[in-house]
Amino acid sequence: MDAPEIIELIDESYEQEPAQRARQYIGASIIGYDCDAAIAMNLRGYPNVAPDPQLKRIFAMGHTIEDMVVADLKRVRGLEIQETNPDTGRQWNYRACGGHVSCNTDGMAIWQGKTLVLEIKSMNDASFNKFKSKTIRRSHPHYYAQVTMYMGMSGVRQSLFVGYNKNRSVYHAEIVDFDEFEWSAMRYRIKKILRGESKKIARDRSDWRCKGCFKRDVCWGKVTPEKACSSCVYAVADQRGGWYCTKHDLPAKKHCGHYLMYMPGERDD
Repeated sequence: MDAPEIIELIDESYEQEPAQRARQYIGASIIGYDCDAAIAMNLRGYPNVAPDPQLKRIFAMGHTIEDMVVADLKRVRGLEIQETNPDTGRQWNYRACGGHVSCNTDGMAIWQGKTLVLEIKSMNDASFNKFKSKTIRRSHPHYYAQVTMYMGMSGVRQSLFVGYNKNRSVYHAEIVDFDEFEWSAMRYRIKKILRGESKKIARDRSDWRCKGCFKRDVCWGKVTPEKACSSCVYAVADQRGGWYCTKHDLPAKKHCGHYLMYMPGERDD
């Protein structure tokens, strides 16, 4: 066996892993997406494009780095890190609309008598330098949206954002303040998506914003979502965590003969 073949077999082992079922809610990790359609399809549980072996390893490395960063933060005298909620013993989770809107934080940090939402991101050199020079709000708006959702749903009004440079193993941290205006705009956007009023950001699949989107295959008709109430055009998310059928003006039920697949609308301009 040649050495290159070993590498090929590593990738093959990743490709043989069973596909993970797509999440079915609006989460903080996607709320910063520019495209409402991608968020809506996540809410409805539409299938993802399977990540390639390299991307799976990048995700796994991110989790490993997060554990290392938490261990380093715990070395700081006077800084308390709570990875899990002491009341539940589980990850810090906040939910709204019966679970249709949900977020899990990396933890809570208690520093100088204040509680802050903890968010950890590993970055390459260019991304890290951008964060260090511009603040997270300007350098990575999608990360800023993520922590804004954490703060808005938790009621904790500051966040400790820690960036780790994967190239040089150095840190930069920022305390992010809650912005009520940003959270208000975000809630308005979420309500529109829950009501099924989303539109695509692009005109066709060739748009650069679609190339890295995990919903691109279902969005442009290459893959069809599973037939279910959640993927029906007549269904809207209800406050109890289920779906409401606007066709029959009743809570949605399976095996309805009026199913029609929901797909976000096209751009207006």
